[in-house]
Amino acid sequence: MSIVVYWLCEGHPHVQPFDDAQLKEALAFAEARRKDRDAQGLAANAHVTISTELGHCVSKPGVSSELPADYSWSKQHRGGPPGPEGPKTLA
Repeated sequence: MSIVVYWLCEGHPHVQPFDDAQLKEALAFAEARRKDRDAQGLAANAHVTISTELGHCVSKPGVSSELPADYSWSKQHRGGPPGPEGPKTLA
């Protein structure tokens, strides 16, 4: 179980596990839970989310501020440093 779909239905938590090779099925299942409607036509589920922990992932687990040595891209000042008229844009 490395892919899990979680959702709330009438305030009660639910979970559906999937194997690594079932990402397509997990995405379709989550989409179906988002489209489920109750008798009044309102959304039947809330907080539908997918969590993955794939076994063949090539990145380090978790979040890291450690960047590869050759990584230099940054969003900061992409259009150049801000001038007196304000920040520059790429448009």
